[in-house]
Amino acid sequence: MKLFKLLIGFAIILTIHSCAGLSSSTQVTEGEAEYQKGNYEASLNIYEPIIIDKESKGKKAKGPIYVGAGKAAFELNQVDKARKYLESARGLQYASSVMYEYLAKVYKSIDNLSKEITALETYHEKFPQGEKINDMDNRLMETYVESENWDYGVTLWADIDSTAKSDPELLSNYLLINKGLNNTAKCDELAKQITKLDANNMIALEYYADKYFWKAENLYVTEMKAYKNKRTSKQYKRLLKALDQVWPNFKKSRDLYLKLYKIDPKPEYADYLSRIYTRYDDKQKAAYYKKRAQ
Repeated sequence: MKLFKLLIGFAIILTIHSCAGLSSSTQVTEGEAEYQKGNYEASLNIYEPIIIDKESKGKKAKGPIYVGAGKAAFELNQVDKARKYLESARGLQYASSVMYEYLAKVYKSIDNLSKEITALETYHEKFPQGEKINDMDNRLMETYVESENWDYGVTLWADIDSTAKSDPELLSNYLLINKGLNNTAKCDELAKQITKLDANNMIALEYYADKYFWKAENLYVTEMKAYKNKRTSKQYKRLLKALDQVWPNFKKSRDLYLKLYKIDPKPEYADYLSRIYTRYDDKQKAAYYKKRAQ
């Protein structure tokens, strides 16, 4: 057993010294080759001994070494280690699109939204031609929605490449940005564009379902209240005229929420359906969806 431990220790020392003797470019090339083959552990085992050797001497390895180790560690679900290596690279004033891509992934995995946004924004600013720019911008738009930074979302949209603006996912995030800003006309335009590209897009369907519901509900409440306060024949005719608009909009909303509920039976969809069937005075269906909304 002692002999076995001695042999393992000797092998580790030999690996460290053999790796340290290689040029940085060779180390990065070999580590990246293993990474590209999906051999993340082998990739990390090339980079990590170099880092250990350098840091044991009070020095730092080069930026690409830390980045290589960081992304390999992340793929191995060693998030804390990945964060340490990637932040070490950044601390050396090293910058690459891959480094910020993986920093964003790390911060997302640990639910640190503010740091994720910073990493995504840096990628967008420094690497507008980066290989993953569309993915990074899409996620950045999502983070602006999550953090309700609506104005930042509008600014980002202006910088996005025109060809990327036909992506339904990106358009959906921009729709949410404009909904947050109450830009109704822009929301209508975007929802129409999105549904042409993807008829089952949940965000666009939700937008329309919500729009028709409140258009019907607000008019219904307003005119019913007015009629109850003033029960004249003139007011009754006005109510009937309003109901000619109310019921078609409730129907549109109902059909859309039924479609959404079929795709994803969320309680919030059931709640809207319960409220619509209550307006229709369909007690059985209203109770059915109310139960599923709880």
